[in-house]
Amino acid sequence: MIEPLVTTAALLGGGFAASAAGLVAQTRAKRAANTRAGQLQERLRASEQAVTLKTGELEERARAAEQAAGRRADDLAERLREAERHAAALSAEIEHLAKVRLPALVDTQARGHRGITLPGLLDDSLEGMPVDGHHRTVLDLCSEAIGLTRESIGLAARASVRDLVDEAQTYLVRCQMAVIDEMNKVPEATAFQQGLMNIDHPLTRSVHTLQRLRILAGSWPGLQRADCTFAEIVESARGRIDAYQRVHYTHEPISGGVWVEGRVVEPVTIALTELLSNAASYSDGKVLVEVQQTQTGWVVVVDDSGLNMSPQQRTEAERLLAQQTVLDVTTVPDTLSLGFPVIGRLMAAYGFRVDVSSTSPYGGVRAVLNVPRELLGSGPTEEEQRAERREARAAMGVPVLDEAPAGGGRTESSVGLPQRRRRRPRAADPAAGRVAEPAPQQDPEAFSEGFAGLAAAIRDGEDQHTEGERSDD
Repeated sequence: MIEPLVTTAALLGGGFAASAAGLVAQTRAKRAANTRAGQLQERLRASEQAVTLKTGELEERARAAEQAAGRRADDLAERLREAERHAAALSAEIEHLAKVRLPALVDTQARGHRGITLPGLLDDSLEGMPVDGHHRTVLDLCSEAIGLTRESIGLAARASVRDLVDEAQTYLVRCQMAVIDEMNKVPEATAFQQGLMNIDHPLTRSVHTLQRLRILAGSWPGLQRADCTFAEIVESARGRIDAYQRVHYTHEPISGGVWVEGRVVEPVTIALTELLSNAASYSDGKVLVEVQQTQTGWVVVVDDSGLNMSPQQRTEAERLLAQQTVLDVTTVPDTLSLGFPVIGRLMAAYGFRVDVSSTSPYGGVRAVLNVPRELLGSGPTEEEQRAERREARAAMGVPVLDEAPAGGGRTESSVGLPQRRRRRPRAADPAAGRVAEPAPQQDPEAFSEGFAGLAAAIRDGEDQHTEGERSDD
């Protein structure tokens, strides 16, 4: 009886145990399932978060890309606008080159206009860029072409001018010599002699005008003189201007008798003529001339009482005097403005100096012609001087007298026509490079020697190196 109960209990216990085990297994399975579900949910949430983050990152990248694209587009648009501005600047610069810079270059270098400044770039920002270099190349080539063309034309024109002037000057000098020969044949102080002297004056002026042209054309004055004194040079220059009666020259024998080398006598005389003409043109009163000694040589001082020069005029005068190149005969300015260029050419070629920067004590301009000591000459010997005087007296039919020593004292040139001394001609200067016209037997650039002065010299027995007397008017 008991055994069945035990068996039944055992069976029940086993069943309970099995049930309990099953419950435990189920519980564990549920827990595992729950754990797995939690893990999956966690992973799902993590995936959702990752997806959200990834989506945000992609959206951020998209926004960044959109912003970058916008900036790139703006940059491209700005670069396009800059390119358009640059193209417009280049176009304007090319137009500026064609319409402004090249015409200015032509005006200054081809037409010879003064006071024009060659303009630069229209847009300063292009300086140093390739377009600047290219435009400079164009301007340089144009300048070179203008220079070569002008030089070619100038050479031909100057050669033509020199040939024409040589021929004209030769005939004028021959005509002047014929007039002087006729003057020597007639009695002094006659109406016929005065008429011949009146012819001689415009001939002298004409020769001087031709000399100006040939000097500016790159030639030499065309006359070779013997050594002359300062007094003779002043008188010769005075005789080449129309207002010679207003030129008053006072000198001491020690200064007026100083000799100047024959090679530079004519250039110095031409330069002094230009100074006297300029002084007489700008003043109505006297033009005072004085020869003074300096530490480096001698100077001829010309004072006038006319209008003084303005600072601009002085600057322009200094510029013209400093010129050492021949003028372009194709663009020669007004002949009234050629005085200083003529002097500048002679200064550069022969070594004397002219200064017009001072004010005359009489209110006008003081011009100073400086002849350095190395340009002084020795003059003819005493025997040559006596031979010249004998020739002059014999030509006039005056008996040859014994000569007394030269007198001294201060001398002032006369109001009458400037006088001329006979000088034996010398050969042409080899450095001139051109064949000179036939040298006259006396100075063809001044007025003829006055018979009254020569007769007085014979009577008084004076040995004069100066050119006679004149009183103030």
